[in-house]
Amino acid sequence: MSDRAIIGQAYGRKIHAREVVAIDEAGDGLCWVQLTRFGDDWLLIRSDARDVSRAVRKLRQIPAGEQSDRFPEVGP
Repeated sequence: MSDRAIIGQAYGRKIHAREVVAIDEAGDGLCWVQLTRFGDDWLLIRSDARDVSRAVRKLRQIPAGEQSDRFPEVGP
């Protein structure tokens, strides 16, 4: 993907890092995300949780090493 802020696709629409409210690792290149457009519902997407976390942290300027329940540091 050319735009690094695009983290995946769901329902035929691109998912942008600015939409992500929370991330949870699912394993095997999958992760659960909560998006602003889906409220409290979680969506399983084919994207590595580390990549999603990195994109969200970069966009929101969350310093590396700063822990957050919603945007955890996922693996090395």
